[in-house]
Amino acid sequence: MCETSEEGERLFTRESIQMTSFDIGERILSLFGYQKLANVVFRLRIDSHELSAVIDGDELPSVEMLLGIQKITGASIDWILTGKGSQFLPNETLMIRPPQTLPPPVRPLRKPCEAIFVVEIPTVS
Repeated sequence: MCETSEEGERLFTRESIQMTSFDIGERILSLFGYQKLANVVFRLRIDSHELSAVIDGDELPSVEMLLGIQKITGASIDWILTGKGSQFLPNETLMIRPPQTLPPPVRPLRKPCEAIFVVEIPTVS
């Protein structure tokens, strides 16, 4: 703690952090083109509850999540957290994997189709 801070004083209130985390969640969703959360979870290889908590503004993203987002999208971590500065890293510092090495997006599960069979019974006359 620096010398000018009062003991117990915080730089940010809980309310200001929560408002900031809502904005962070929105920026993360925008980077993935507002895909379904299951697709984002799969691509980042994280727990769905962790991502939901960040999107809902209940938690701030972990360092691992931020680095994963940066690696996949090329987004600036500063921009993700603050919304300020350049949204993407300069080309020479991008860590994006080539598209052919990205895991495919998760397809939504479909309910199995119920087969309907029509059986014609010949009538005897």
